[in-house]
Amino acid sequence: MSTRFYKFAYRVGFTPWEGADLERPVVEQIASMFDREESERQPPYGQALDLGCGTGPHSVALASRGWQVTGIDIVPKAVQAASARARDASVEVRFVQGDVTALRAAGVGSGFRLVLDFGVVHGLKERMREAVGREVNAVAAQKATLLMFTFAPGRRGPIAHGMSREDIEAAFPGWEVTDEEAYAGDIPHPPFVTKFDPRWYRLRRG
Repeated sequence: MSTRFYKFAYRVGFTPWEGADLERPVVEQIASMFDREESERQPPYGQALDLGCGTGPHSVALASRGWQVTGIDIVPKAVQAASARARDASVEVRFVQGDVTALRAAGVGSGFRLVLDFGVVHGLKERMREAVGREVNAVAAQKATLLMFTFAPGRRGPIAHGMSREDIEAAFPGWEVTDEEAYAGDIPHPPFVTKFDPRWYRLRRG
């Protein structure tokens, strides 16, 4: 989906994805994934980057757990709402308005040990996915982890076309998929739309 669509969606308040990732099973699944990344470390855990952070629920959750978090989103209204969420939660998060295909130009920094993508890259065209991969490689630390949510590949009109495991590995050279698991939430779809089959992938940088 285009930047224009997301800006319009936040302007009119049509953001169903903001509610889906706050369902209890999803929150528990994400918390479990974060637990794994923290299991062999002591807080502060290091720097985390939230790609396409929206209004910041995952950025704030990570910050409350002891991560130094930067969230980036291209929609100004989303970034404003994310900043307000962090203030209300009394946690420190750095939010940047910028394009995930140009992380360095946006000034997000570097040395990230954890990168989170909750359904951003799988909605981009191939050349843009490759750009995200290059940028993530430029700002992520060695041995960093990437947690990535994606639909299975399929044509769905304006809805994200998704990515296969092979697509993901092609977009992020130098990273290895270590785990995958089914998404814990429920994403209903019309009968004429290709089944979403949403999944989480965990990648580790070599």
